[in-house]
Amino acid sequence: MKQTLLLSALCIFSSFVFVNGDVASDWIMFYRSIFNQYSKYSFPRVKQSHTVDVTLSYYLNGINNFDEVAGELKTVGFLKVEWKNELARWAEQPGGMSAAITDTMIPISDLWFPPLALVNSVNSLAVLGSSEDLVAVQNTGENLWRPAVILSSSCSTNPLYFPFDTQTCNLTFRAWDHIQSEITLKATDTKVRLDFFSPSEQWELRDTEIISWEREDISYLTFSLKLRRIPLWFVINMAAPIGLLGLLTTFVFLLPIEEGRVGYALGSFLTFSVYLSYIIDSLPRTSDPMSYLTIYIVIQVIMSGSVSCISVFTVKLYMKDEEARIPNYMALCIGFICCKFCSKDEEIEKEKTAAELEEKENDNLGFSPDEENENQQNQESSPQPEELPTSSKFGVPNIKWKPMDADGAEICPDEDRIAFLNVEVPRVGWKMVAKTIDIIFFLGTIAAHTVLAFFFLLPIVIQY
Repeated sequence: MKQTLLLSALCIFSSFVFVNGDVASDWIMFYRSIFNQYSKYSFPRVKQSHTVDVTLSYYLNGINNFDEVAGELKTVGFLKVEWKNELARWAEQPGGMSAAITDTMIPISDLWFPPLALVNSVNSLAVLGSSEDLVAVQNTGENLWRPAVILSSSCSTNPLYFPFDTQTCNLTFRAWDHIQSEITLKATDTKVRLDFFSPSEQWELRDTEIISWEREDISYLTFSLKLRRIPLWFVINMAAPIGLLGLLTTFVFLLPIEEGRVGYALGSFLTFSVYLSYIIDSLPRTSDPMSYLTIYIVIQVIMSGSVSCISVFTVKLYMKDEEARIPNYMALCIGFICCKFCSKDEEIEKEKTAAELEEKENDNLGFSPDEENENQQNQESSPQPEELPTSSKFGVPNIKWKPMDADGAEICPDEDRIAFLNVEVPRVGWKMVAKTIDIIFFLGTIAAHTVLAFFFLLPIVIQY
């Protein structure tokens, strides 16, 4: 068996140039003398109770994929693992050698190596490395192993500020089946090495960190990656259309009522619903925390549905008969909003102007208003045919007789006034009511969009 291993090692390394080794015969003699009595199952310490310090460096080559919905990060790179094997040491120039051999390459299958595993792997908890890997071994016992690794690690995401979010993902390693008193993992550097790193099109690597820690007498080493999303694609294809749709929904109240505004409002509502489902597919299914953008769109959907209902209501008011009476309190509110009370003085001035013009015309015709009053008084004093009692007599209310309509219902003489406010009800129509409601909700939706943008969109942009 040992001869077979020796021949296989010779075939593997005959093509390598070993430091300070001139001929293959020297290396064969060296391998026999050094590794003939070595066992890869032996713990690499002369005193087996001593701790092996394993130092790690991680060279990140690139980010293959980051699926934030599934919470999986796939990275490509290699580890630089160093430790000292006290059982595999030799003199700088072993006896019988024609030249010094200070270092060599040995298959990892012939040596002891730390069984490293990725703790937060999403595939399987397996020891890293391949049986075809080589270990650089020095005569002092220093071992260097560079395993190439494609790591699929779990990553808990925080979608609160999507699509301007920053995520922190960890790659946590441990020595499998060994406690801290046997193998301690240490970091060579303070950051992840980026010597061969290729930037991602979707994520920007902002910072890295290496953390050494232990739990339950097990040594762990964590390589932390801080990733920030490149948001341009989401802004163009998602955020901008949503903002435009919200603006267009607001202007539904400015459309002519006869031009099918209800269909327009329902179309906006359905479009928001489609965008909501599209965004949900791009986010992890978590409610703690929930994305600001998701909350914003949900509120937009509710507002769009409310706009559709209000549009139906205003169309119904607009189509009502103008002769139908408007409730006094509604007419009072609409009159106040439309400043009907403010224009009352203008109406009085117009009446005065009209009276003055009429008086001038009468003067031009030679007819005096005093004569008209005198004739009117003569007519009132002349005997009149017997009339039915009225609701007032000689300017005083007649309490014995009250006016009735054809159906026998009492007619209120102050129908156009609100008694306890002593305010005259302004004259408004149903079309004015519908248009006034449109203006109110147009301004209200603009204010609502401003508030929503301030509370849900501004924090996303600021933190970026």
